[in-house]
Amino acid sequence: MSKKKGLGILLSLVFVLSVFLTGCSGSKSESASGNSKDVTLRILTWNNNPEGTKLEGQIFKEFEKENPGIKVDPVFAPYDKYNDKFLTMSAGGDQPDLVWLQPSAMGQFVSKGVLMDLSDKKINKDEYMPNVLKLGQVDGKQYALIRDASTTMIGYNKDMFDAAGVPYPKDNWTWDDFLDAAKKLTKVENGKTVQFGIENFYLDQLLTSNGGGLVSQDGKKVIIDSPESIEAVKFARDLINKYHVQPTTAQSQGMTNLFMTGKAAMKMTGPWDWADYAKNVKFKWDIVPVPGGKAGNISAAAYLPIGIGKSTKHPEEAYKLLQFLTTGKGQDIQAKIISAVPTVKRDADQITTMANAPENAKSLSTLLQDGKTVMNAPYIPQYAEIYTKLTPVTDNINLKNLDPAKELKKFADQIRKDYNLK
Repeated sequence: MSKKKGLGILLSLVFVLSVFLTGCSGSKSESASGNSKDVTLRILTWNNNPEGTKLEGQIFKEFEKENPGIKVDPVFAPYDKYNDKFLTMSAGGDQPDLVWLQPSAMGQFVSKGVLMDLSDKKINKDEYMPNVLKLGQVDGKQYALIRDASTTMIGYNKDMFDAAGVPYPKDNWTWDDFLDAAKKLTKVENGKTVQFGIENFYLDQLLTSNGGGLVSQDGKKVIIDSPESIEAVKFARDLINKYHVQPTTAQSQGMTNLFMTGKAAMKMTGPWDWADYAKNVKFKWDIVPVPGGKAGNISAAAYLPIGIGKSTKHPEEAYKLLQFLTTGKGQDIQAKIISAVPTVKRDADQITTMANAPENAKSLSTLLQDGKTVMNAPYIPQYAEIYTKLTPVTDNINLKNLDPAKELKKFADQIRKDYNLK
């Protein structure tokens, strides 16, 4: 046999062998959807709390047990840079398969076409609590399913209330009741505040409880300069500059977790904090609804929509994980280990028995069942951008003790002009 002929046979054998090996490799890695059997789904979140991350991981591990060959890889982005991070990843061809969504950015993400339309998926509407599915819809189309739905409440240090002789707050308390308590719970020693009445107070909650807001729910009208909104922003300013029950920016520097470290009697909080409190604080604590302004004891909803990236290479596997988290076993697990309020009817009674639930957890259940929570952002593309522009305005009002009416009117008129709103 000539060397040339032998080489030809050898090359033929190598070619055949390579085709065979390629075929074997493909048969081992194919799943029912035609993708790799050993699929890794990346899910983008803003949860970087060690305890929370660990507990969330338990839910993902349970999903992996039920779905051999599918792995879950959580990816983290800071909350204040989260939306930009997701858009950058999407534009750069590095889009995660699933993504936690900030409601304020839902309209923007839909308009940019980075979320998968889930409207054609089989969704059993009867499994969900009332109105939950609507929280994931934009213009009648389903772009997300809701993992948990709750609201922000006031967490309070019962030991501090006892020491100051202040009665515990009631579920139907008002702004005046809150302010009275906050004043009595603020301590000043040698000209320095050593204990604050409250660590923080979210402006969104003040706006909602007073019947105000940034933009109307239909997204057509700017309402940040309405009398109700101005009054809410003024109250927020006065908590810092007039009543001194909340720390200034300067006082807050170098200080974190004032509530947990016993330097603040109250804090805006939610079920996502309960595990941390139960594990790390030494004092007795409980929760109460946000105090009511002119609109009464209603509260801006706090909910977690989860979407699927439109560019995912594993749409079927991604939807399996989404279903697991929003209607499947994940719902039952989350209520038990991470204090995330379930959205399915079968777990409606679990709020008061969730892991680390405080004594007054029933007040949260009542708020949700009585429909006293409202959407915290209209799903319009410009909302996240408008909200971002509002932040330095209100920060400036607080920092320089400016007139809210004047500053908000100027801001609102500019927004109307820039975004063609009423």
